[in-house]
Amino acid sequence: MTAQVCPVEHRVPWLEPEFLLEPFPTLAEIRAETPLFFDPDLGHIVVTRYADIERILLDRTTFAAANASSPIWPPCEAAQQVLALEGYKRVPTLNNADPPRHGPMRKAVFTCMSPRRLRQLEPELRDHTRHLVEHLVTLPRCDLVAELTYPLPAHAGLGLLGIPEADHEQIKRWGAKRVLLTYGHLAEDEQVEVAHNVTAFWRYVEQFVAAKNADRGDDFTSDLLRRHDTLPDEVTIDDIVNITYAMALAGHDSTTNALSSGLRRLLGRRDQWDAICADPALIPKAVEECLRFDPPVMGHRRITTTDTEIAGIHVAAGTKLVMLFGSAHRDAEHFPDADRFDVRRENADEHLTFGKGVHFCLGAPLARLEFELVLELLTELAPGMRLVDPQPFPYQANVMWRSLEQLLVEPGVVAP
Repeated sequence: MTAQVCPVEHRVPWLEPEFLLEPFPTLAEIRAETPLFFDPDLGHIVVTRYADIERILLDRTTFAAANASSPIWPPCEAAQQVLALEGYKRVPTLNNADPPRHGPMRKAVFTCMSPRRLRQLEPELRDHTRHLVEHLVTLPRCDLVAELTYPLPAHAGLGLLGIPEADHEQIKRWGAKRVLLTYGHLAEDEQVEVAHNVTAFWRYVEQFVAAKNADRGDDFTSDLLRRHDTLPDEVTIDDIVNITYAMALAGHDSTTNALSSGLRRLLGRRDQWDAICADPALIPKAVEECLRFDPPVMGHRRITTTDTEIAGIHVAAGTKLVMLFGSAHRDAEHFPDADRFDVRRENADEHLTFGKGVHFCLGAPLARLEFELVLELLTELAPGMRLVDPQPFPYQANVMWRSLEQLLVEPGVVAP
């Protein structure tokens, strides 16, 4: 039987505020109609169901990652010139590399991102989280993004790399609007500004890695350099620059997104919040349910290397795909009663937020650690915390990242 050619076309309102606030009902309607569709505005086929996305993630032969980090819409010529002329020379790294380069780089990062490294990080990270929470609970009203979910992942991610605390604010300024260059619609002058920021940070990372190479420390970047000393073909200096750059910018953004949207969902369902306050043993499951119910990244991309079929529909070689995790996580075929938020859900940890297979996110243990620390300390010190009602829940206008820009709360009385 010949596979049908994908007949369905949808223009999803990716950047509209109403969709950004609550995209899941629209995606449910589309998923019920078709397992995949073509969005002409994106120029991608979008895959909506869990089983199909899981297959794509696990099949690295048919589905390549080469387009995973490229902009949805090409930057303007002036921004491209800035990137080209100011020394930005990024090459494929973990997120968008395919064999044969992906395997050696992944092995190096996996070896250096050791449980020992995370155990060393945890006490300081717990103290820092407690400091942030103890401050915010003294306020009658505050923005959790500004006070907690933005500064904490930056501190954790940049600290892991060994980047000095004094440079963190500059790096966060360089990172502002960077996601919009890949997944949003910036005006041309803003694209040029972001391109200058990207190249400035790229040069910073090159200098930082060179300095670490001359004076090693007890940090992840130094561990990668020591790995290079032993196995120079496995991870090159250029690889280390690229990995450090990617982790310094992307690693903390996604954790900020996870914390912000997760706390919005938990605090918006009082029975679920009260449940984890009463029983902290539920916190690990609550983290997984937050990552499933409202993922920090709506999806990732692949490109087909050969003609293939997805859900019985013919897909030609060279087709660009979006694997829409935000839809797959509400697929009732895999998650019964999928639109119900439940901190006791047994299979919540089967979400695809961190990917699957060889491209599974190596930063997942750190992200989970941060999320668990935040919930442990908020439920201990601010069990009466409530959302300010009403409030708009503004999300940044981009296609893939669930970037909640403000989350207003009334922390309540500090627990005795």
